[in-house]
Amino acid sequence: MRRSAGQQSPNAAERNLNQITITGTLTAKEEVRYTPAGLIVFEGTFHHRAELVEAGRPRTLEYDFPTVSFGPVAEMLHKVPLGTHLTLKGFLAPRSQRSQRLIVHITEYI
Repeated sequence: MRRSAGQQSPNAAERNLNQITITGTLTAKEEVRYTPAGLIVFEGTFHHRAELVEAGRPRTLEYDFPTVSFGPVAEMLHKVPLGTHLTLKGFLAPRSQRSQRLIVHITEYI
């Protein structure tokens, strides 16, 4: 994104911003597992569908995206039935240190 003349540079907090809020329907989830430190892990797939306007034109988006969560949120997500539509909040991160594929880390949901 380009800034117009006279616009200030973002501060450090804005430069490091990584937040996502997205809706989706739970379509798949892995079996319960735990980290070596004993934290419960949720891994699942959500389906997102939205109609929006981009550059003045309508656009329909429809795709699946991978998610992961840890601790109490993961424990609650394991109890959510497939087909449930949720609003997810969290951040994006690579799947692993050796991967460039992004995954949504869920920190809360509604």
